[in-house]
Amino acid sequence: MLRAAALAPAFWHTKGAFAQALTRTPALTIGPYYPDRLPLDMDNDLLLINDSITPSAGQIMWVSGRVLDTGGTPVRGAVVEIWQADNNGAYLHTASPATNREPNFQGYGKFETASDGRYVFRTVKPGIYPGRTRHIHYQIKTPGRGELVTQCHFEGEPLNSGDMLLNGITNAAQRQSVVRPIESLDTSAIGEKSVTFDIVMGFTPEDAPAGTLPVVSARSGVVNAAAFQPGASPGAWISIHGFRLSNTTRTWAGADIVEGKLPTILDGVSVTINGRNAYFYFISPNQINVQAPADTLSGTAQVIVTNTGGSSAAVNVELRQALPGFFRLAQEHVMATDSKGGYVGPVGIASGVISVPARPRDTITLWGTGFGPANPAIAPGQTVANSSPLANPVTIRVGQSKAQVVYAGMSGVGLYQFNTVVPDLPGGDYPVVAEIAGVRTSSAGRLRIQA
Repeated sequence: MLRAAALAPAFWHTKGAFAQALTRTPALTIGPYYPDRLPLDMDNDLLLINDSITPSAGQIMWVSGRVLDTGGTPVRGAVVEIWQADNNGAYLHTASPATNREPNFQGYGKFETASDGRYVFRTVKPGIYPGRTRHIHYQIKTPGRGELVTQCHFEGEPLNSGDMLLNGITNAAQRQSVVRPIESLDTSAIGEKSVTFDIVMGFTPEDAPAGTLPVVSARSGVVNAAAFQPGASPGAWISIHGFRLSNTTRTWAGADIVEGKLPTILDGVSVTINGRNAYFYFISPNQINVQAPADTLSGTAQVIVTNTGGSSAAVNVELRQALPGFFRLAQEHVMATDSKGGYVGPVGIASGVISVPARPRDTITLWGTGFGPANPAIAPGQTVANSSPLANPVTIRVGQSKAQVVYAGMSGVGLYQFNTVVPDLPGGDYPVVAEIAGVRTSSAGRLRIQA
């Protein structure tokens, strides 16, 4: 699981993998209805607001894709915002031409891309209001490299041919790049749809900054290793991204673990968080994975990477007592195992992985990190001999159903397991959300259920 979090496909990091530059996504107007009062809930699940269990009305639609540079390299740490009309054509704006707003629709969301450049939102098919064809607004902000405002439109819409904004894109290739097909999710029992919209930013592949010292990316350089939320929490596995972080690439070996203690130095590389040593699992020139040390601080902490060449500049990150996230397989499916230890997910989800969908009423185990302290406590940096229950209660929802959690606790170094009974739901893909100590996981994770 940690290796999957640490290593992206080599293709995306190989210079010259694409023979020519990709078509840049055209810039389009921000429009008059960017929310003038942002919602308290700004996650990537626009169907649910805060702790409500009543989803928005409308045709459910998953919108996903990648943020790329013109050479096809994924852009990590890009903040993708979307806002759109609800099922009735009303925006989250006081001047919306349609005023019959769907009260359970969030209207706005944002997502920060991980190392593969991917983003995902669960929303509804936008309604139509006078003067425009159906569309979703996007704003993409990249670390230190500018931003792009654009829109996603949909194939087969009768109003596309008369939409002045869409047809104002004079370059045919660029115009076609923002008109995407709506496809049916074959795995959905409730008729969900999906749209794939890749966004190509107007810059070329990024090279390492000048100098010899290690460099931690100033934005989103430190993230939860399971779900890639920015920040860190004590005892959780985190991923640190940057340049010249290490001269070697490897994971820990048996010889690195002495008397049950994880290494704080691996091939001359060390990491401090708020002045305390972190514990290593993986090192490479552009990414390292460490377990955060114990700390009572909640607020801004400094992260510094040191290697044989010197120390990086300190990068500020938010340190939270809980920053939960589920590990993932491919295609945003949560990491889960069955009673025999086999993977749970769509058949053939990844090369070399045998996986089967979850069955209603079966007990499966979900895996994550960052769920806070256990009781009795397990100190970071030590191997785990016995599992220990979570100190705080956890709630897990699959779709709109509250799942029975048979056991929740830490069972490995920074690794949490949740023995969970699959709700009795029709076959399909369902978002999986956990909440602990008032903090929720990202709603992007999905579970495949098949009766």
